[in-house]
Formats: sequence, structure tokens, C-alpha cells
Amino acid sequence: MKIINPTLHQIEAFVLACHLGSITAAAERMRLTQSAVSILLRQLERGLGTRLLDRTTRSLRPTAAGLEMLPRAERMLRDRDHLVSSVRAIRDVERGRLSFAATAAAASALMPAILAQFTRSHPEVEIMMQDVAPDQLVPKVLAEEVEFSIGTVNASSNELALETLVSDRLSAICRREHPIAARRSLSWEEAIEEPCISVVPGSGIRELIERTLTPRGKQFKPRWEVAFLTTALSMTAHGLGISILPGYLVPHLQYPALVAVPLRNPVVRRNLSAISRTGRSLSPAARAFIDLIKRMSASTEADRTEAPERSRAAARGRPRRR
Repeated sequence: MKIINPTLHQIEAFVLACHLGSITAAAERMRLTQSAVSILLRQLERGLGTRLLDRTTRSLRPTAAGLEMLPRAERMLRDRDHLVSSVRAIRDVERGRLSFAATAAAASALMPAILAQFTRSHPEVEIMMQDVAPDQLVPKVLAEEVEFSIGTVNASSNELALETLVSDRLSAICRREHPIAARRSLSWEEAIEEPCISVVPGSGIRELIERTLTPRGKQFKPRWEVAFLTTALSMTAHGLGISILPGYLVPHLQYPALVAVPLRNPVVRRNLSAISRTGRSLSPAARAFIDLIKRMSASTEADRTEAPERSRAAARGRPRRR
């Protein structure tokens, strides 16, 4: 005789009937009619080819086969409940695993505050962050070593999905006491007249600077060239020159002495994106993390735009108007 695999609904009806000793009570617990539970039990017995319950008008007791089956059926329901609760916890970001890569600059400027906030809100989520060179962002996503990466990708690909986290202008980064710190904006011509600290040729930001200046017949001749953005910012903080970088790389807590003055003529933007594989759904933890980056970055951008106003007010020697 062919055995038909039981359903979890049938097993639940059987376990409740055994525990409660009544089909009526089992029906009430399952929020079904008595006849519906009776049908489930008959289907279960028919599918297994054996009687599991002895029924009388006053009692309901498991048979020998029913007693043999009961502990295994209970374990199946516990596994189901555990599975449901685990998935619910992942959905609600109460549990899960978050794995991502970020450029060293983004990891340094953005991630500490965001990770601190996320771990406070979701303490049970396991987080694995890799700070990597920019050329490793895409390979790690495609190799599925991480769920997503955070950085800037210049070339498009059908294999990649990009979601903008921060869209920021290139700015002249300087110390607060520097004369240009009081400016609302600065032209490119004015910026390159200053002693500049830049990343080496071939890097994304350096290429963006040169693509902006070359058509205008301008040459970019930095005073200092370094390999890492964090080095450029540290040197700027020590007064060795100005840096031309996206303003989001200057968080106040990390660089309280620095101000980002937006560059104009032209305005040049550089996007920081979440990079994932096309067609792959992000986990609930990843989705919550990316949304948090967007919210906190928007708030930080609002605060940062006030910094030049504070510097101008300080230069005038009086509080700025509100």
C-alpha cells in the first residue's frame, strides 16, 4: 500500500486530539469546525494506512501506532514552530547575518556611526564588514563573498544593481581657520590655486578631477600625492594644504577641524552606492542597514551644510542668524 505523506495540518490535528482527548477541543484550538478536524484525522489515517486513534462517544485515545507516532509528530511541530520563529526574527531583523565590503574611506568616514546605531537597534544580528581596496568591491559581490559592497562604481554592468546611498558634491576640504572656510562655495580655478593634497593618478577621484579640469584647459598640479583618502584628510587636518574630495568623507566627530566648501563651475557629483548582484533580493538585515545609511547620511548632509555658515559667522565675529 502506498503511503501518502502527511501534512503539518493533519499532524497538528492528531497531536492536539491526543493531548486534549477530544476532537471538539482540538477543533477549538485550531479554530476549525469539528467536522474539519475529523476529516483531517481520517485523511491522516488513510494516508498512513493505519488507525491512529480509538474513538468512542466519550473518549479518544491513541492506538499503539498513534503512541509510537506521537513523540515524532510533536518534534515535527516544534521544528515547524522554530522555523517560523526563526524566519520571523530574520524578517524583523531580530536575528540574521550581515556581510558587506566597503572602501577604506567609506568604512572610516561613515561606518563607525552607522554600525554603532545599527548594533544598538539590532544587537542579535551578526555583522561582518570588510574594508577593501576599491577594485575589490565588485569581485567580492560577484563571488558572493559578501551580500553587497559600499563604494563607487564608474562602469555599468548587467550583473550589478546599484542603489545610491550618498550623492555628494566634490568640495574643497580645509581647516576651519583657512580663509576659504568662510565661503559658501569655491570655483575650481580658485581651488587649484591653493596647495592641494590629492590621491595618486589612476584613482577614481583623481580621474574625476582631471576630467573636470582638462576640457577647461586647466592642469591639476597637487602639492602632495598620496595613495589613500584618509591620508589626504589627515594631512589636510594638519594644515598641509586643501583636499578635493566628496564632503561626506569629513564627518564632524572624526575631523572636527575640517570644513567642506562645495566646488562650482561646474558642480561635480560623486555617488556612493550599495552594490549588489542583479536579481538577488537583499536580506532584511541588509535592507535595514542600507536604509539606515540613507537616513543618517541625509541628516549628516544637513548638518554639514551648516558648517560654512558657522565659519562665516565666526569670521564676522558675531553669531549667525537663525
